[in-house]
Amino acid sequence: MKKLLVTLLFVSTCSISLWAQQFIVKTPTDMIPGKPCDKSIVKVSYIMNFVNDTTQSPIKPINETMILEVGKKISQFYCYTSFVGDSIFSSGIKNGLSQSLINENLGKYGMGKISWRIYKNFNGPGTTTMLDALGMERFKCEESNERPQWKLSGDTIRVIDYLCHKATTTYKGRVWSAWYTSEIPVSDGPWKLCGLPGLILKANDSQGYFSFEANGIEKGKTEDILYKGEEYENISRKDLNKIYTRYYSDPVGYITTNPNISISLTDGNGNKAKNPKNFPYNPIER
Repeated sequence: MKKLLVTLLFVSTCSISLWAQQFIVKTPTDMIPGKPCDKSIVKVSYIMNFVNDTTQSPIKPINETMILEVGKKISQFYCYTSFVGDSIFSSGIKNGLSQSLINENLGKYGMGKISWRIYKNFNGPGTTTMLDALGMERFKCEESNERPQWKLSGDTIRVIDYLCHKATTTYKGRVWSAWYTSEIPVSDGPWKLCGLPGLILKANDSQGYFSFEANGIEKGKTEDILYKGEEYENISRKDLNKIYTRYYSDPVGYITTNPNISISLTDGNGNKAKNPKNFPYNPIER
């Protein structure tokens, strides 16, 4: 896809970027730091590889750094680059920087390619809360957490020097293999994966479209786990899936349903570009 330059005009402060075939919009809601809901006892960084466009040959995965913070009751899993972007945006607004300068600062660090954030057990044991940002809107989807039914295996590998055992499951429409370590007796893992007798340090789906592998673990340092969904709109999974379909078929059209917003697109040569439509969409949960 050609590089597109985006101009956004509307009444509120915001920053927008087109990255990995997705519009990333920063709004004042993203300045809210969140409220402490637990303290982390384990913090893990993962490299996530994922494929949006399954028609490509060869398949070209996109990668992102993700963070899992596990507390005594609650955990959260989020994109580190998106977290940095929110911090840069918030700092820029508080310091009175122009939107162009904020965009320049955001560009130095890149924009997060994963917009969703997962909390386990925030609304009580056995629940998940997913936050996501589409255009100017912020959604909160709260569900009962369907725990994977794992089949344990005798296979072992080492991940960052931890001995890990293999387990497999069919979960949320995909077949998953996971490697967990009983050396860290935390029954959690990346995304919604959990329920094993140890922390999941590596996982991938059978089609090779999604994978997670830990590349760093921090223990013994407690930090607040912050919940950022107070101002988000409640939505059911069924309705959220409909919005995803609508958004990826015409993201510009979706964003500009707000009468206060207009978007103009130009290519790398400054020529007017057509609104992109029918972005590849390969959801991790089916």
